[in-house]
Amino acid sequence: MNKNLKRSIYAGIAALSFVAIAGTANATNASAKSYAKVTSNKALTTDATSRNVNVNGTNALYTKAGTLKGAKTVATKATLSNLSTSKSSEKNWRAYRVATTNRGSVYYKIVSYDGSYRGWIYGGKSTTAFAGGVKSYNTTTDPTASTDSSSSASSYSTTSSQASQTTALTTAQKAATYKIATPGTANDGTEVTYTYPAWTQYKKGRVITDSTPYKDATFKVTDETTRTREGDLWVKIEATDSANSKANGWIKYSGLTTASTTPTSTFDADTSVKIAYRDTSTGKTISKTNTWTTASTGTKEGDSAVNYTDSNGRTIGKFIYAEGAPSGYKINTSDSKDLATDGSNATVAPALSSAKFGSTLTVDVTPVASQTKVKFDVAGTTGTANSSLSSNDFLYGFPALTASAQNDALPAGGATDGTFTVSDYFGANGKFTKVLNSASSSNSVQTIYRNSDIWDINGNEVSTTGLTGFFGQKDATKSTSSAPAYYFYVYNPTKTLAANASTLANGSSVNLVFDRYTTNTTPNKVNSDLNANTDYVSK
Repeated sequence: MNKNLKRSIYAGIAALSFVAIAGTANATNASAKSYAKVTSNKALTTDATSRNVNVNGTNALYTKAGTLKGAKTVATKATLSNLSTSKSSEKNWRAYRVATTNRGSVYYKIVSYDGSYRGWIYGGKSTTAFAGGVKSYNTTTDPTASTDSSSSASSYSTTSSQASQTTALTTAQKAATYKIATPGTANDGTEVTYTYPAWTQYKKGRVITDSTPYKDATFKVTDETTRTREGDLWVKIEATDSANSKANGWIKYSGLTTASTTPTSTFDADTSVKIAYRDTSTGKTISKTNTWTTASTGTKEGDSAVNYTDSNGRTIGKFIYAEGAPSGYKINTSDSKDLATDGSNATVAPALSSAKFGSTLTVDVTPVASQTKVKFDVAGTTGTANSSLSSNDFLYGFPALTASAQNDALPAGGATDGTFTVSDYFGANGKFTKVLNSASSSNSVQTIYRNSDIWDINGNEVSTTGLTGFFGQKDATKSTSSAPAYYFYVYNPTKTLAANASTLANGSSVNLVFDRYTTNTTPNKVNSDLNANTDYVSK
């Protein structure tokens, strides 16, 4: 073979080999993913209400900026697309941090109002405005103007259409006076008031947790709006009596009813005495009044009413005692003791001894909070939120406690501006914790031991020397025809303290948190010998 040709062949092979090796190296380098790096990460400091946002489904939600190494998906684009059109304001979002990468990309850290989603989402190339997978969002919207402005306030009455009304209030509706239609503790927008319409501002909740003390209060409407997602009409109300101003706030318009201006009773000056009540904290007479009427005949206006009785045999003093103070108040006494059954130590002007037919006696009262009550929650599985427990979740209904135990173990009402330390009552050594788990005061509490199978809420079998708690309904996932299994709820003081503020106002509702187990233990019967009730439970 020609030597030059031979050299050329070898040279060509060597060159091809070099190219192949180089190509392989380049291919390897090209396949190695290049990750972005964060160059800035800081909290957003603009007004919180300007950081209400909504997702749009064009980008997913990640545990960190999506182009960073180790970023994991929190919610897919499809999930966020569905959430973007949710009809629940709980799916509103708040942006609270912003990060930029070395590639010039902007990411925002956002959280859904209900706390079910939290993570980072691509927000475009500039920090001056939301973009990418997130956009600014108005959680409330001005209602459409009303077409009715002619009717008078006196002719307006509440109808079933009020619940579905989304347009602005008419002139008559704005002029009307309202009461809360169903006073209570439900957190559904219709029974208590809120600092903002529910779920329209992040972590802004209720003004009051129980409207029962305000069942007789009347309110005027001072503002109105609709929630963007639900489209329901909310109004801001203000008490007509400053004594009830602590209830001022936002409420669903459907939760109100117009206050009647028709007298509920007639007053005969020849046979009756009116009982009014003065709020000593404001010096003003409240709207609530009562009327005592004698069962005797022949009396005249101006005659002494001291020695007469009504149809129930009650003098005026006994009537005052029997009627009690208006809701949310207690009657002041001249000796600082409990009100006497004959009303003789009530602070009254003019004095009971000078009561005359046709006159008005004014009783001094002081605002007080209602007694603290509780709600029941069950702790969620790992990474999920607590959820509420109903009476039906328990085998024997909510745990019943003796009346004396409730009085001893729960914070009393007291002054409306008073507070109590939650751990003193609901902590590991708290007064309530002890009576709840005591068979001498709690009619359905039981203790189960490790002589049968016990599983926690995540399905893991647990080993324990004993669990004290309350049987729930059957667990269908663990029950068999020969061996039924039951849920078992154990009060958790630590989780309860975490679910409530460290101090609460008198009359607040406390969220009790229970851990849920499943057991093959057979439930004992409820202790029917205890005279117990569930009055302490917030209904």
